[in-house]
Amino acid sequence: MKRTKTLMIALSAAALTASASIPIAPFPVDPYNRVEAERMSFSREIKTVKLDAATTYAADLHPGDYAWLKNVPFGNKTPRTFTARLTDGGHASVISLHLDNPEGLSLGTLETTGSTGWQTLTMDLKAIASGTHNLYLVIKGKDKDASLHLDWWQMRGLEQVNMPIFQTKYTADPSPLVVGDTLFLYTSHDASPEDIADENEKSSAGFFMYDWLLWTTTDMVNWTEHGAVASLKDFPWRSRENGGWAIQTVERNGKYYLYAPLHGHGIGVLVADSPYGPFHDPLGKPLVWDRSNWFDIDPTVFTDDDGQAYMYWGNPHTFYARLNNDMISLKDSVTKLPHIEHYQEGPWFYKRNGRYYLAYASTCCPEALGYAMSDSPTGPWTAKGYIMRPTERDRGNHPGICDFKGHSYAFGQSYDLMHLETFVHHERRSVDVVEITYNSDGTIREVPYWLDQEPVKQLQWFNPYQRVEAETMAWGYGLKTAKMGIDNTGVVADMPESTGKRNMYVYDIDNGEYIRLRGVDFGNGAKRFDITAAGTGRAVVTLRLDSTDGPIIGTAVISATGQLDNYRPFKAKVKKASGVHDLYLCFDKVNGQVRLDWWMFTKK
Repeated sequence: MKRTKTLMIALSAAALTASASIPIAPFPVDPYNRVEAERMSFSREIKTVKLDAATTYAADLHPGDYAWLKNVPFGNKTPRTFTARLTDGGHASVISLHLDNPEGLSLGTLETTGSTGWQTLTMDLKAIASGTHNLYLVIKGKDKDASLHLDWWQMRGLEQVNMPIFQTKYTADPSPLVVGDTLFLYTSHDASPEDIADENEKSSAGFFMYDWLLWTTTDMVNWTEHGAVASLKDFPWRSRENGGWAIQTVERNGKYYLYAPLHGHGIGVLVADSPYGPFHDPLGKPLVWDRSNWFDIDPTVFTDDDGQAYMYWGNPHTFYARLNNDMISLKDSVTKLPHIEHYQEGPWFYKRNGRYYLAYASTCCPEALGYAMSDSPTGPWTAKGYIMRPTERDRGNHPGICDFKGHSYAFGQSYDLMHLETFVHHERRSVDVVEITYNSDGTIREVPYWLDQEPVKQLQWFNPYQRVEAETMAWGYGLKTAKMGIDNTGVVADMPESTGKRNMYVYDIDNGEYIRLRGVDFGNGAKRFDITAAGTGRAVVTLRLDSTDGPIIGTAVISATGQLDNYRPFKAKVKKASGVHDLYLCFDKVNGQVRLDWWMFTKK
């Protein structure tokens, strides 16, 4: 029977009572919790069907129909994904989300697969919703016979999904190193538009990579940034002003060795007495460089129990060589391995419980996190599948894997931070992390895509009664950081050589931005908050618990100090801060430039 297209409107309570086809539910709904489809206001022609004693669904949604939810409170949680349980009866269709009217701002479209059974599908939202809006679920599709049945839907907000762990800079190619009770994470650095010197290239989709960064954590959720640990300037023999790709840093005999690919110039090595640097080049030339090709990239180094060190590298072929005890020379010639299934680049070599692992970015594109296993450090390698399989939601990847405080973690990368601003493709990646587990045979259990997981669990509570660098945070989107005394613009000519550990500050602070720290343990209660800052302007720092609109425990007013490098203390009285909470430093009434150095709570 031909179905007549009808205009759908939100029904009043009286209309719903009269039709009795849709049960009445109170509005507004919470989009961040599961919303039963029958709670929505549909037209009279949409009916509900009882699937079983516990399940009722909205039936027969056709192309051209839409559902309207009135006054949906998105708040400031920033929804990132939309998940729905549905069946389309074998006819693929689309649910398109819009704000305020059926053709309003599009948040994204969920495409069904033409499956006859019930399934749960997820999409990434393409735009940002905040505040309160009417939400429209518009049904689209070319097949007029398509009939969609919807059971429930749910959005997940910014703090409910597993977002990238750093926000002040774009990062990629994670390289973890455990030193004592601290996890050091070295990354490459994708340039932001303001860091690119050539005005014609600022909107380019290509790679602009000039230095390598360092971050540390003791709890896996609150990270302290240490800025550039080394740069292309530390290799004066290179000729290209770009190409600071994936590094790995390892420790041996109290020294730290940073192996770096210099695109088109082989692999170099830097050495330091500290994981923070400063690093220097002991060779003045590449450690490995086959001038006949550009395969010499993405080194990974591992030292076995017998003291023999190995270095693997290569795209799209896999190579390895043994290193001498000095870690800066080859013990023998380079060996090219037979192709490993799905191998593309970015190998990560490690050993666990007597088994050897080679994780890697799988065949492009999109790249995923694949891995192989062997009984020998030189192979043969047997591909075991994926740690995280390919998805069109991502383009590139690069693994870094480690055990830390009794847990195992896989680091990778995504474009999910950039997607807060644009879905137009640029090589502006961000590092992600997920906890992984192993089966009894040593294989790794596959994990879903980053955004489909909850944030990583915190390993220990954070102590606020110590000096906390302002660049320590679990989230700080919109803020920027820099080392004191270094005007690092991202341009190679302006970059210093490796400086080692140096104090940093947070800047580029705007109204509405905030620093979040997870799991802060105030114990029996804090009484005072001190923060050291400098600037030519002023800002109000409101201290809140558990959310950006949570209870206020104190307010600090930062006033001008005369100069940007003239730091002085500011304080605030603190009330009702006890127990464990997430802490938010919320910025408001910002006027002029303000820089933050460090902060601390006290009990007196």
